[in-house]
Amino acid sequence: MAEMRAERAFVRFAALATAALALVAADSAPTALAPEDLALRTSLAGRQAEMEARLASWVGRNTGTWNAEGLAAFAALLADELRALDFEVAVEPGAPLDYPNRLDARTGPLVAASRKATVAPERARHILLLGHFDTVFEPDSPFQSWRLDPAEPGRASGPGSSDMKGGLVVMLEALRALRASGELARADVAVLLNSDEEIGSLGSRARVQSAARDAELALVFEPALEGGEQARSRAGAGQFHLDVQGVAAHVATSPIEGKSAVLALAKKVVAIEALSDPARGILLNVGTISGGTKRNIVPAHAEAWIDVRYDAAPQGDEVRAKLERIAAAPDVPGTRAELWGLLHRPPRPPTAESDRLLALQQRIARELGYPAPEPVHSAGVTDGSLTAAEGVPTLDSLGVRGGGAHTDREFVVLASLSERAAIAAVLLRQLFRESAGLPAPSAKLESLARLRR
Repeated sequence: MAEMRAERAFVRFAALATAALALVAADSAPTALAPEDLALRTSLAGRQAEMEARLASWVGRNTGTWNAEGLAAFAALLADELRALDFEVAVEPGAPLDYPNRLDARTGPLVAASRKATVAPERARHILLLGHFDTVFEPDSPFQSWRLDPAEPGRASGPGSSDMKGGLVVMLEALRALRASGELARADVAVLLNSDEEIGSLGSRARVQSAARDAELALVFEPALEGGEQARSRAGAGQFHLDVQGVAAHVATSPIEGKSAVLALAKKVVAIEALSDPARGILLNVGTISGGTKRNIVPAHAEAWIDVRYDAAPQGDEVRAKLERIAAAPDVPGTRAELWGLLHRPPRPPTAESDRLLALQQRIARELGYPAPEPVHSAGVTDGSLTAAEGVPTLDSLGVRGGGAHTDREFVVLASLSERAAIAAVLLRQLFRESAGLPAPSAKLESLARLRR
């Protein structure tokens, strides 16, 4: 596998030198939308009200990553939606996890769907559509409902409104329109929707990678920014848990008997936060801390969760090594710390292939009369990084326009539901109709090896 990835990296490195020129050249090529494309825009614009109603209903259903009952119910709902589009659907059970502080932890279900081409199947492209239906808001979160704010006309807020139940609405509406027009019959389409993306796809990672190996292209329906900006490249990410053990004692005897886990953790938190280096694209965030039992008891235990973002793979290894040293440091004699964690997303650099897809999407958006998505680098991460690491050209951020993700300010730009569904539908239609000239998935690595030689 390491040799395979090296081959892919070599080809990508050669392509990056011309990536910017490819964007310009593809963007300036003369094209015009076909009547069928304009018909897709019209039909989807007419479904704006239905899209808003569906999203409002979905946002009102809690699907926090650890809400097993809520995730199971939502997986069944999504499965029914895909079956109505003639997909073969399987709802696969979640996977067990070795996760700090959660006994018998397991992820929620995964929805896997596929539909084979019936028009010229020998030339059909193999396209993977990705999304997730978990959110960061558990059932005890105060942020639970769909709200229209008169002070912000054209917006609605709610958990998952943009990240990414809005994207699921966009995906399904685009597929619905393509089925109605007969275009969906021209491609082999796989849909993979997981429910552990917000914790790094720890249980579904292998499933995503396996689906990527059978695909020629991958499209990810995570949200774009409010103005339509979307990720051309993404940082890598990691998550770590620091557990500190001390010695409990009555506060009156603390100078002799007590060993404060909270004090030890506090010193380590300061050292961890100091590792951030935004100029290099390295970001660390101690997101939660807890410890102690009573104000008059020296705390015997404390813990923290740490999020890591980095722009280059060696930086991830560098940060991990520094975290290990911080964990091992004897900040308070008599205490000890244990570090758990992993780098769960590789960085995703731009490639010539992904730039071509982005240029095509930009052109389609403009010709439909919508804002063209501007490319940005994002420190946010998605499962698109996993497909890209498998050598699959990946286009990210195809979902709604919105913002405030992971906070009680999360919102969706309502007009972007039909807008982004139309862009996705026309993009898919054009990809379906492109000549299926790419090598079959089994031939990808042989082709890369020939280029290398």
